[in-house]
Amino acid sequence: MNFFSNKNLNYWLITSLCISSLILIPICVIFYNSLYVDNAVWAHIYENLFFNYTLNSLILAFAVSLLSFALGVSAAWTISFYQIPYKKILSLLLILPIAIPPYAVAYSYVDISDYFNNFFYLNFRGKMGAIFILSMTLYPYVYLISRYSFLKNAHKIMEAAANLGATRIELFFKFALPLSRPAIAASMALVIMETLADFGVVHFLGVDSLSVGIYKAWFGLEDINSSARLASILFLFTLFIVTFEKLLRRNETEKYVAYGSFYKSVLFKENRMRALFFILTLCMLALFVPIAWLFVNALSADNYKSSDILSALFNTIKLGLIGAFLIVILALLLAFAKRLFKKTISIIFNIAKIGYAAPGIVIAIGIIIPVLYIDKKINNFVSIFGYESGLLISSTIIILLLAYLVRFFSVAFNPLEAAYEKISSKIDFVSLNLGASNNRLFFQVHIPMLSMGILIAFLLVFIDILKELPATLILRPFNFNTLSILTFEYASSEQLVMAATPALLITFLATLPLLLIHFSVNKLNS
Repeated sequence: MNFFSNKNLNYWLITSLCISSLILIPICVIFYNSLYVDNAVWAHIYENLFFNYTLNSLILAFAVSLLSFALGVSAAWTISFYQIPYKKILSLLLILPIAIPPYAVAYSYVDISDYFNNFFYLNFRGKMGAIFILSMTLYPYVYLISRYSFLKNAHKIMEAAANLGATRIELFFKFALPLSRPAIAASMALVIMETLADFGVVHFLGVDSLSVGIYKAWFGLEDINSSARLASILFLFTLFIVTFEKLLRRNETEKYVAYGSFYKSVLFKENRMRALFFILTLCMLALFVPIAWLFVNALSADNYKSSDILSALFNTIKLGLIGAFLIVILALLLAFAKRLFKKTISIIFNIAKIGYAAPGIVIAIGIIIPVLYIDKKINNFVSIFGYESGLLISSTIIILLLAYLVRFFSVAFNPLEAAYEKISSKIDFVSLNLGASNNRLFFQVHIPMLSMGILIAFLLVFIDILKELPATLILRPFNFNTLSILTFEYASSEQLVMAATPALLITFLATLPLLLIHFSVNKLNS
């Protein structure tokens, strides 16, 4: 069977190249512009700020990944193997912190610490506060991936070892961790990338990380090329993390897989209250405290303009829906092209996924430079006929959608790629042997079978767009606010009570798709 007829080959090959190029161009622009900095500005940054930016970023990445690992793996271990009451509800509560924007958690703890500071010393500003808050918001990624690995991999070996007298410590360190190392390594890489990418938390808490330095170099020192140089350094850091994680997982696949539903065995029936206390404490710190603060302050805020909130809410939902739809469509096209070409042009598919390794503020730089260049060229051309086009692209939400495409393409592509792996290639050969074209195979055979993967990809991208701050802050059109921007502006002017309402709306909007994903995945594995 020939997948590669000239017509289909050209169509899908060109599609793959165009999508990948659209994602790669902003990254190339960053590195190119980093070569042409203002020497005086860069000398000031390098001599006075660069070491502090770099050191703070590395400290945050190391400490947050360590604490997130401890919390996430411990929670996954407890939920998976301890007999504790209300396990289903608790397992859901442990992932809900993903729905809360990290900067909203920072606002809540800083406000609480300021209120109680007269009674006992609490200070969440600075690096220690950033480490705590980022860990509280990022441990769910480690928890989710670790729990899935614990329940789906080598559970029979764990049970056999327990029956042969292995202690809990031996079961954890000699069996659970080694067998789940690939999954845990992937989750840790994700935590480190998210930590390096964070802007809202570190900016509010006064931590000068590389992401904050990029923002200050651009808007404070007014040198976008120096900002691009810092961005290229931050991007290299994150790219190193991705590469290192892949090297760690090389030849380390999870070989013991339980097919079918999640394994529901309970290994430990004693010390239930201690395990329950740990889970409840974690839920309280990561979920109940921020949510309670958001509710209390949202109810007490009475001097905000409802029209501003409604406008930001509409803009947020519009961007989320349009962005998620666009990204999932393009990810579907590239996922199908990957199935057609397999390893023939695999480098294209790897390139298309590297955008997630770049923080939003880095993507903003890579997008704004070529878009402004295109706008100027269009304006010069139109001026020949006596007209002024202005900022035709950069004054619209198109520029935001381009940034979201680069930043979150991998978020959509990964679940679709995983869903494709469950579709046997024999189905393709049978369909093509019966006379179906590649287009018909894609639209009439694959898409119906990928429906759950498409839904999960759409919801994940939607959630990420809701919470995205730096790229939206920098690239938004004039007088265009989203809930995240409104939250940031209120908090920046020390109006934390006012910031609670838009932050709570983001949390509510993100919780709904998160619940849908949770119950959909559980239904598939039941």
